[in-house]
Amino acid sequence: MKNAIQIVFPNTRHRWCLWHIMKKVSEKLGGLTDKDEVSGCLHDAVYDSQTGAQFEFAWSSMLQRFHLNDHEWLHVLYNERHRWVPCYLRPTFWAGMSTTQRSESINAFFDDFVHSKTSLKEFVDQYGRALKCKVEKEFQEDAKCLTKLLPCVSIYAMEHELQQ
Repeated sequence: MKNAIQIVFPNTRHRWCLWHIMKKVSEKLGGLTDKDEVSGCLHDAVYDSQTGAQFEFAWSSMLQRFHLNDHEWLHVLYNERHRWVPCYLRPTFWAGMSTTQRSESINAFFDDFVHSKTSLKEFVDQYGRALKCKVEKEFQEDAKCLTKLLPCVSIYAMEHELQQ
């Protein structure tokens, strides 16, 4: 997927889902006797590092402390750290949205229209229906906003005048 994204969308930044990575920690470190401690150190390195240098130091310390220099999964994660570690992602504008939020938003958009067995032709048809439904809902909400009077939150006359 990484290569395809670079070819098709050369000016985009492919980001990995931090939530999914952290969710896999127990599974990937399952054979270690001190996996909870390693998990805690990994969590601190990822979430507490404000700079790349801080992350590098915390990561290196974790590997040395727990003798994990040859751990394959951690090695892959480290090599791709610019895709998932927050301190490396800060320079890119993400509009405050996490990868999980984006995928959940897309999933919610297609709820009731497609499922895992949907064919490509069905998907195209259902996409049109989903889009039409979304536009209709937006029109309905706009109409509600035009007719609904919000209650005032203060006792000031100016607010009551603006409400009208």
